[in-house]
Amino acid sequence: MNASARPTPPIVLVNLDTADVRRARMAAQLDAQGLAWKRVGCDFRRLERDAIARWFAQRFPSLRPTARRLSGAELGCWASHLCAWEAIRASGHAAGIVLEDDVLLALDFRDRARALASDPGGFDVVYLGTSSRNLSGRRAALLHGLRVHAPVGVVLNTWAYVVSADWIGRLLDAGPIAIHLPLDHYLGGGGRRAPPRIGVLQPPCVTEDEVTGRASQIGPATRRIDRRPWFEGTRRRLLRSRAGDWYERLCRWM
Repeated sequence: MNASARPTPPIVLVNLDTADVRRARMAAQLDAQGLAWKRVGCDFRRLERDAIARWFAQRFPSLRPTARRLSGAELGCWASHLCAWEAIRASGHAAGIVLEDDVLLALDFRDRARALASDPGGFDVVYLGTSSRNLSGRRAALLHGLRVHAPVGVVLNTWAYVVSADWIGRLLDAGPIAIHLPLDHYLGGGGRRAPPRIGVLQPPCVTEDEVTGRASQIGPATRRIDRRPWFEGTRRRLLRSRAGDWYERLCRWM
């Protein structure tokens, strides 16, 4: 089957109903590249814990939020991505693309993302962009002419990624899983049940939109230190510093 005849993998945008400015910015980018997409978004920031527990029990009974470990905003993030995965699994495609609403798409996003989603090459999750610099230079695969690197440790962004339907099925069928980690920690390598095989596209085809990326929709609704503006600002400066460059070189060597 040639590239023009290949079925188009689904694209799912994670975007809350109230985030209309973010949605408009993403819609403009996706439409400019001629990409069809659908939207999901679960806003649990003001939802009672009992109501959140009932939602998970009804929609994803194998995944159970751990009492008081995560905020409603963080569980809403989990729920949104789960709904995106559910849509990808139901589409019948081998994989799909999940986008958050605070990214900038490269001009060749369509071609590179579609190629990886048409055949993830044994990876369960391929990050299309991340601020994490802990990527191995030695452990890299060539897929469709694109380099996909293994991370050294955990990747902590869910800006945009390709996810395989096979892994989604394994996760949802794995039996009871307690949700006690934020989604980005679990998906990026911190989960112990049904962990995905992770790769990171280099160079990336998405980057953070700093206009919207700095305005966290989760930070104000959680007590996690790493969601505080001062912590995030320090992390950004460290990643861009000479120490961050040394860290990247070390990981490249590993």
